Amino acid sequence: MSSNTLLGPSCQSCGIPMMRNEDFGREATGVLKVDYCRYCYDRGKFLEPEITFEQMLDKLAKLQAEKRNTPLEEAKMKTRMILLQLKRWRPKPKI
Repeated sequence: MSSNTLLGPSCQSCGIPMMRNEDFGREATGVLKVDYCRYCYDRGKFLEPEITFEQMLDKLAKLQAEKRNTPLEEAKMKTRMILLQLKRWRPKPKI
């Protein structure tokens, strides 16, 4: 099994694993939002609604580079591949 494989749900905005109820975002009613974590979504809305793909990529790649002591460009490449698979960032089909 790959070390990148998650064993539970992951946030569809930033990709972090969500293993406990307190990891999940919440709707305005307080109901858990199963697609997004508490760092990205709360009270029925994104906490950074205007963040772009590139801004999220830079933010997360920097964290990964520091956490894993990895060169930034390598972290950016891996983070880009993950983000493109997530609901919030997946390319929209052209109609």
